[in-house]
Amino acid sequence: MDGTKHEIIESAIKKAKSMGADCVDIMYSESETISATTRLTKLEKLVQANISGIGIRVSVDDRYATISSDNIDALKDDTFIEKVIVAAKNSPKEISKIRANSSELCKNFKEIDICDKDFHENPEYFINEAKKCEDIALQIKGITNSEGSEAGFARTVFSLTRDDGFFASYEKTTNQISVVTLAEKDGSLERDYAYSTAVYNFDLKSADEIAKKAAEKTLKRLGARKIPSCKVPVVFSRETSAQLLNSILSALNGSAIARGISFLKDKLSKKVFSENINIKDKYAIDRGLRSRPFDSEGLECRDIDIVNNGIITSFLLNTKYSNKLQMQNTASASGWEGISPNNVYIENGKKSFSELIKNIKNGLYVTEVLGNGVNIVTGDYSQGAVGFWIENGEIAYPVHEITIAGNFFDMFSHCDVASDLKIEFGIDSPTIFFDEMIVGGL
Repeated sequence: MDGTKHEIIESAIKKAKSMGADCVDIMYSESETISATTRLTKLEKLVQANISGIGIRVSVDDRYATISSDNIDALKDDTFIEKVIVAAKNSPKEISKIRANSSELCKNFKEIDICDKDFHENPEYFINEAKKCEDIALQIKGITNSEGSEAGFARTVFSLTRDDGFFASYEKTTNQISVVTLAEKDGSLERDYAYSTAVYNFDLKSADEIAKKAAEKTLKRLGARKIPSCKVPVVFSRETSAQLLNSILSALNGSAIARGISFLKDKLSKKVFSENINIKDKYAIDRGLRSRPFDSEGLECRDIDIVNNGIITSFLLNTKYSNKLQMQNTASASGWEGISPNNVYIENGKKSFSELIKNIKNGLYVTEVLGNGVNIVTGDYSQGAVGFWIENGEIAYPVHEITIAGNFFDMFSHCDVASDLKIEFGIDSPTIFFDEMIVGGL
């Protein structure tokens, strides 16, 4: 953030204090983004944008209010600041503290490598990458069509300034490329996709690799069959297991816990999962997509052991909900009152993928799930799915038009974990095996 913008923010803090604010926090973010989308190797859309956002939170006698704008110049307008002061004065008092104390803030944050400073974005580069990816995919035998390819880049700066003199900022970059391919056999159309995202452009998988992966996944789905309804072992791929992990994180969110709407609300320090399940949150992984030095309240992020040997050892908390629940803050604040983890993953198990499925006489390997399927209050789970049937410990043939159902308590208390974890997307998991689930088919 340049000096002029910082001066505008500092001036706004002084104005808010002069109007009666006890405390003032201002978040500012600005992003440069480029995204190129192609369809059948022709440029369909090119987006270049500079996006900024300003948010101000004030408190008056333990009454809080926030206001936001997409233009930092709004802070120069006295009426803009006056609105949030009036809103605070007319808000109910907060029973518990929702703002981090000055003594909790850290000013010497750990340096994390999360910005590709040497990469210079160029629209033509992303157009060419998207075209190349789609072109390669369409030339692969059996691929009949494409839903398009996209390549893009974003550079974002986030800063937090407080009236007590605290100021900190960090810069992040994200690169991405993706393609969706289609193939047809006997009148049945199948689709699949592949994508890569990384902090550094150098770490991004190549257009060639993404195209070939998408085509391979699509072609493997040709000839998919329907199967009878049954109860069988179910194996979730790394990608679909990560989606299950994301649902667990929602249930561990302090907001859901405090409101009593999580199926894990009374499970702290209790064994809920199989002893094979260990969930970690690591904030300072170099080139990690969800790495950040501090949370949105100015607290230095920290590593969290969320689940150890099946026992829940921590919820995810910010200042507001740590005080409401009288638990230790995990520095997981996002936005003014939101909660978000950093790089979270389920640790590797001891078995390879082949070892995980070798004793399955009949079962299902899930490679994609459809729709929202988790009831966060009860833990009940049901989703549409596609994947492959397993026979005698081997992948046999593709299947589709099925549903899978169970309950997270039952599922995760009887599960095993493969040793194929790849930390790629910020929320990651190895392949997971569940003893038995309901599979709905014919």
